Amino acid sequence: MKRISAVSAALCLLLTAACGTGSGDGKTSDAKRIVFVNYGGEAVTAAEKGWLEPFKEATGIDYKVDSPFEPAKVQAMVDSGRTTWDIVTVEPATGALGCGKIYEKRDPDIDMSGMDPRFVNDECGVPVYPQAVVLVYNKKLFSGDNVPTSITDFMDTKKFPGKRIAYNYITTLPPLLMADGVDNDSLYPLDFDRAAKAIDKLGNNLSLHADLATEVERLAAGDFAMCLCFSGRVEGAARTNPDLGIVWNGIWQSYTMVYAVKKSESPESQQAFLKWIADPAKQAPYYQYMAYPSAAKDAGAEVPDKFKPFVASAHQDEIGDSSGYYDLDYMLEHQAEVVERWTEMTAG
Repeated sequence: MKRISAVSAALCLLLTAACGTGSGDGKTSDAKRIVFVNYGGEAVTAAEKGWLEPFKEATGIDYKVDSPFEPAKVQAMVDSGRTTWDIVTVEPATGALGCGKIYEKRDPDIDMSGMDPRFVNDECGVPVYPQAVVLVYNKKLFSGDNVPTSITDFMDTKKFPGKRIAYNYITTLPPLLMADGVDNDSLYPLDFDRAAKAIDKLGNNLSLHADLATEVERLAAGDFAMCLCFSGRVEGAARTNPDLGIVWNGIWQSYTMVYAVKKSESPESQQAFLKWIADPAKQAPYYQYMAYPSAAKDAGAEVPDKFKPFVASAHQDEIGDSSGYYDLDYMLEHQAEVVERWTEMTAG
């Protein structure tokens, strides 16, 4: 796997003859390479095999990968004019709020007609996959009649004792509120005080991890009782540890976007990749390597049978009307507050 280091990034900025001769304003030249960034782990491998290698073969544009994505790093790069990440995987509101500011707008000739219009938020991003946060439990600890049946069991440490884990990011807020009993149709506006009390109630039973690759490691190790996890990540852990159960009654559904960072030395290559990824046929190979459905309309690429146990679209009968959904309008208005309040309630 190719990774860009801090040293090589610094050299790239200094040796512009080797890494591109552009001015950094995205207008005068192209370095014919991209640095692709997502949330790490098997998602990096899936991106390489499903997107980046075919893209390089077809276009001659080279690539490197890095992880995990951090919004603050992107902002710092653009502010300094030293952009070393070219294509990044972003949560919808974070991307939409940065559209035209820290993320480049899509070229007008990029055809978005193949994408599900529910996921096309702005003039910059390309949607790549829907995803769901689900309750995962350890079958070795809970079996028979004593198994979790709803996301609300995440909060019941008496009936279901043991350590809980979750991703330390704002995407955990809505499913945590659902676990605390907030109705899926009443998630927004987010009740920060209630979420903070839920975290306090769990106390030492809750462990927040810093990145999604860690989530898979913890799942595979079996050192937890329950997890609020992205279902697509559970598949990788289940290959190592089959003692993982997923509860589909009460899930929270969101989606992920890809954006081009401003002030890149490879503006033409960035747009070429966005054009590539906006084609459902070229986006499809990724879903042979990672348990996510496509963001294309008309269902997109078919989910392989081996991944169906981990994809929400294959469990509609179990989910019923219990699903909560990402509220883009709310997040566009309150993103900064959500980040601030989440940071406050998890700082201790």
